[in-house]
Amino acid sequence: MGNQYHLEIDGENFYINLLFYHRRLGCLVVINLKMQAFASEFAGKMNFYLAAINDLVRHAEDQPLVGIILCRGKNKKDSRLAVLQNQ
Repeated sequence: MGNQYHLEIDGENFYINLLFYHRRLGCLVVINLKMQAFASEFAGKMNFYLAAINDLVRHAEDQPLVGIILCRGKNKKDSRLAVLQNQ
């Protein structure tokens, strides 16, 4: 659906790195790219993005959102998955 997908929330501008719609799964996929190792605040920001997309973009017939945080690092565990609960 776009790169640097723009969201305006309470007069503030936010940009999601990548937003896709997975046709087979029937859900929106939010991807956040980070150039450093994983930090816990990345998960909080992803949950914020998921909540915003859930409220502003997602249709009632869509499946729950998927959020993926891709981090730079040598450790394979630096990639994290977040899913907004209670959609």
